[in-house]
Amino acid sequence: MRISWREVIKQYFSKPSKFHSIGIELGDAELHLNVIQRKSDKFEWVKQHSLPMQDWVKHLAAYVEQNKLARTPCYVALGLNKYQLFQIDKPDVEEQEVAKALKWQVKEQLVGTDEHVLDYYDHPDAIGGKEKVNVVAVSRPQISAIIKGILKADLKLVTISIEELATSELLPINDDAILTLFQEKGGQINLNIIKQGKLFFSRRLKGYENLPSFSLEEFQMGMGDTLSVEIQRSMDYFESQLRQAPVRRIVVYLNSPIQQQLAEIIKDLTFMPVEVIALPLNSPEINQTVSLASLGAALSETELGNGATQ
Repeated sequence: MRISWREVIKQYFSKPSKFHSIGIELGDAELHLNVIQRKSDKFEWVKQHSLPMQDWVKHLAAYVEQNKLARTPCYVALGLNKYQLFQIDKPDVEEQEVAKALKWQVKEQLVGTDEHVLDYYDHPDAIGGKEKVNVVAVSRPQISAIIKGILKADLKLVTISIEELATSELLPINDDAILTLFQEKGGQINLNIIKQGKLFFSRRLKGYENLPSFSLEEFQMGMGDTLSVEIQRSMDYFESQLRQAPVRRIVVYLNSPIQQQLAEIIKDLTFMPVEVIALPLNSPEINQTVSLASLGAALSETELGNGATQ
């Protein structure tokens, strides 16, 4: 997208922000944001907020102005329903030609009539002796609207990522494989397996969007069993198809007021250590409704991101 000279000059001569970063998740109904500040070489969480997605540009611009966030580096994470994700064989071409070759390989799989923008990230290991890539497809009009909206809000756009990668930033780097069950408000459960800071496996579990409305008894009467089966299938695939050592623990962040009890049920059903995620920059203000994607995005270029320590 072409940026006007007026916009370039405005940003070049503007004073830098006193904030280190703002992470934004663009969800279905709401835009979630987290703001990080750096003081004396320490990172501090300072703001958490949600805005309506309808007219989000107007709401975001007003919030930025009100909270003096102008010119803060901005890291955007797309919610699960904002993009399409495919895993395919890596094209046998020169590295600089990979992106161009992907367009033809996923063309028939794309849903929608819009032109799409494609990007990819390598799978950490070969599968069945073949190198794989994960291809992300986003409609071009949507990407253009995001870029324009962030610039209009007077933020400095750095990256646009996806929920799977942004939430992976919140776990410490570990040689053992960790399975995560993360869920944003009203969304599907995102199941990832992460090892050495790399995303090895990811899938979305449907049917849990109304999890907050279920009682502990209802979860015990079937939903917990169904979820544990999906977890076991994912771990079996990770071991047998990816030829990796077994998952050692499960980390959860579920959209439920009884998530600690749910963690205990998952533990009993899977015979695995299960814990609720310990968030970086722990603060009493970071509450049960925090957007993990926006927090992970905000931390993506700090020493706390992709290797967070408490």
